[in-house]
Amino acid sequence: MASTVPSRMRAALSCASTRTTRTLDDVAVPSIGAREVLVRVRACGVNHIDANAAREGYAVDVYAGPASARRRWTPGREFSGEVVAIGRAVRGVGVGDEVYGATPPTSREGSAAEYARTPAHAIARKPREMTHEEAAAIPFAALTAHRAMMVCGGARGGERALVLGGGGAVGTAACALAKDAGLEVTATCAARDFDFLRNVVGVDEVVDFKDTGEGSLRARAKAEEWAPFDVAVDCVGTKATKTQAIERLKYGVGRYVTLHGDLGKNATNDGGMVAGVARALGEYARKRALARFQHDVGYEQAVMRLDPDAMVTIARLVESGKLRIPVGEVLGLDEMERAYDLLRDPNVFGKVIVKP
Repeated sequence: MASTVPSRMRAALSCASTRTTRTLDDVAVPSIGAREVLVRVRACGVNHIDANAAREGYAVDVYAGPASARRRWTPGREFSGEVVAIGRAVRGVGVGDEVYGATPPTSREGSAAEYARTPAHAIARKPREMTHEEAAAIPFAALTAHRAMMVCGGARGGERALVLGGGGAVGTAACALAKDAGLEVTATCAARDFDFLRNVVGVDEVVDFKDTGEGSLRARAKAEEWAPFDVAVDCVGTKATKTQAIERLKYGVGRYVTLHGDLGKNATNDGGMVAGVARALGEYARKRALARFQHDVGYEQAVMRLDPDAMVTIARLVESGKLRIPVGEVLGLDEMERAYDLLRDPNVFGKVIVKP
């Protein structure tokens, strides 16, 4: 079933050989399968995976399709818009419904375009009171956070969680998911994020990541103000944050989860994808063994997946108002390069959004 859909559209296109992203006016609108939906995109969230792939060739070889085609792709992994076509096996959603959702992480057809296709289980209905920009800021970050906190971290009610980089999109979602599951949550972030994390997300303790004095994470832990944490989700991924997190985990049962591992980074390798994946898995195994041997804690690397159960949880939190991610700059589709620049500017607040 479908409404009137054109055969061509405007879309952003990234090229691995030139390391640039430009907008084309004559791109084919994707066709959908039996269990997929086609969405007229009204807003698209921009993520670091988009910028890293476009400017550094990060993990582009994991995209589906022949080798010659994998070097060109449409960025964007999350969106909000209206359903304009549904596959014959899709139930529970209809043409005209306003939805938000994510596209498969290995698809070359992203959401920085006028139309995007995705599996029906990767979308949820957009609350009426939310704008498309607000809704588009959520899916990729929330699915990544769910994978990190609830799956890799194994967070359970009654435990204590530490989120490093709690002011970012994934960090904010990780805090919200942990609070919903009944955990006590401490987050590091910039001072500007304190009120939002406390009053909207419900975080129990916030720590200024720039503080090196008595209020710092290290000083407060040494003063025994806090008991050790059960799980730590590191959204920053530096050596310093890794050390801070692991040193504050419970011996034997603590779990450290990073979003900045080797699984994606090394998938693109001078020796080809097979060699890259082999090297990545070897490095991952080494880090897990070291974390257990040196600190007696678990070590995991979280990678976003389209998890239907996670989307149900995320939709419930969004509908109840417990999961919100602040929106920052809103740009046009032809401003993807500027969007990438903003992502790498630590002084920029909120999720960067583009509107096709």
